[in-house]
Amino acid sequence: MRFGIGFNFCNYTDWDRFLALERGEEVGPMTIPDAQVMSEQIALADLAEPLGFDTLWAFEQHAAPFLMTPDPTQYLTYFAGRTKNIDFGSQITVLPWHNPFRLAEQISMLQHFMGPDRKYYLGVGRGLAKRNFEAMGVSMDEARERFNEVLDVLQLAFTQEIFSYEGEFYRYENVSLRPRPLDASTVLDAWGSWTSEASLRNMGARGLHPLTSSNSTVESYLKDLGLLDEVRAEHGHGPAEKPILQMPLYCAESEQEALEGAEQYMREWVQSILNMYEIGTDRFANAKGYEQYRSEGSDFGSGSSESAVDKLTAKFLSVGVIGTPEQCVEKVIYHHESMDPQELVFVSGAGSMNGAVAEKSLRLCAEQVMPRVSHIRTGRHADKAAV
Repeated sequence: MRFGIGFNFCNYTDWDRFLALERGEEVGPMTIPDAQVMSEQIALADLAEPLGFDTLWAFEQHAAPFLMTPDPTQYLTYFAGRTKNIDFGSQITVLPWHNPFRLAEQISMLQHFMGPDRKYYLGVGRGLAKRNFEAMGVSMDEARERFNEVLDVLQLAFTQEIFSYEGEFYRYENVSLRPRPLDASTVLDAWGSWTSEASLRNMGARGLHPLTSSNSTVESYLKDLGLLDEVRAEHGHGPAEKPILQMPLYCAESEQEALEGAEQYMREWVQSILNMYEIGTDRFANAKGYEQYRSEGSDFGSGSSESAVDKLTAKFLSVGVIGTPEQCVEKVIYHHESMDPQELVFVSGAGSMNGAVAEKSLRLCAEQVMPRVSHIRTGRHADKAAV
């Protein structure tokens, strides 16, 4: 099992001011400027390689204080020039928000900046927040159809030197992706992330591999993975690769510190999710193809804010790699034995957690957790000690 790391880039303290600004109210300046959040998180990402993580991961969100990484490919390209050995991944690139040919060019360029000896794990999804779709000028009603067309174009661009395509949203005639990509498997063997059965079924039909989100139980994951392989088989695909598993991280020196910090930061993280996806309002999941998000079977609860707070907070505290180093070791081994993922991606920086707290947690994980599970570790950094 490899170990990856991703950072939230959330300006949590700005949510109330930002929501008031959206309502047209007079507001003052940010309490903590975005520049400070970005500076702290970039400094943390610079630690990923020297601390011995295998992969650095990037999110994608737009137009709010939530996950302020609007372009995962741009973010990872920056770090491709600052690192030598670490691999990269997106968790996720939201395909409906992208021009497919432009995205193909960006991914190809990233591959060349990384070089032939490093791997890019392209995680993809269709998006959920209405605010994101509006900012990107895309209708949520078209999300699944756009997702499939963008993936079609990516796969053609990476496998055919000159191609044409005729879709509902995108049309190309005799176009060529240059520079030619180094590794077509980046898009042919992409990784899909879902939070609804409809999306899971579409991912399986397209032959995507499982990149799990952090907002479900292990039992739910295992059920989903079985269904994914069933759908893959129905569409002529073999069994999926072992999953890449995302989990919240908060490692602290004492059990009391870990408990108090986790309760605060995970609840703040859930509140950010409610704010971003507007859960409990008439703007939450009201587009075609998103109906399941307002049902009791959804990972987000029943569609009410109260249900989502209870359900998501309980999940994060239950499945997250949270606690003292000893407790975090136990949770890593539990995920290895129950899910057998090929990579565990720690997601750091929830809620109002600042750079100093996040760095302490990160170092404890690298120096006191990962070495204790070396017997289950694989990847290029398996034998390297953290510094």
